[in-house]
Amino acid sequence: MKDYYKILGVKYSASQAEIKKAYRLLAVAYHPDKNNGDKASEDRFKEISESYIILSDVAKRNAYDYTAGHQKNYRGQNIEAGKPTPITYLLLFKRIKYKVLHANGNVDKNNLFKVIDDLLDDNTIEFLIRVQDIATNNLIIDEILTCCIFLEGSLKANLYIKLKKLANGDIRFTEKVTLLNKQTDYISIKPTANSNEESLSKASVIMFVIFLLFFIVLMVVAGTRL
Repeated sequence: MKDYYKILGVKYSASQAEIKKAYRLLAVAYHPDKNNGDKASEDRFKEISESYIILSDVAKRNAYDYTAGHQKNYRGQNIEAGKPTPITYLLLFKRIKYKVLHANGNVDKNNLFKVIDDLLDDNTIEFLIRVQDIATNNLIIDEILTCCIFLEGSLKANLYIKLKKLANGDIRFTEKVTLLNKQTDYISIKPTANSNEESLSKASVIMFVIFLLFFIVLMVVAGTRL
């Protein structure tokens, strides 16, 4: 995975102001117009721009930090300086999914939810709908649904609302999102079923003990008469 901090030449603890300053200096130095269209400078400028897109936005930066070191480079469409694309978000959600699938079950559910919930805010959803990259939105929904396997019912319910909005009335996408809602309903019902089973089990034990005591008393009475 690309080290965006290294590309911009800043520390992992750099402030947003430091990131912005580093980007501006590098962008001027490597801008294609300043280097007579040099291919190496153009490629470097694209990396600098991509790094700034991720690190300049708090939600995107948190998602990147959450997954750092757990995903290979993703090769998508070109990214214009300062302008994220649907691929930008797909990249981040892919990395989040990759991390949870390779965490050997050690997933902080609340932290996972926060990362996804912050990244998939209203502005992001409106942007993804407006751009109308249907194929990419479909893939984003798939990535999030996979991550939701590791979340509790109440957390899934919150993401269900957002994913339904992202589906934007598309029947195929809505059906996918509905699966998440069904998973949520199942999880919310399951504890009640288990509680009922436990109650029945306890009642059976109590009845057995009462019956056993009653049987012993009868045997004692019978023995006394003999």
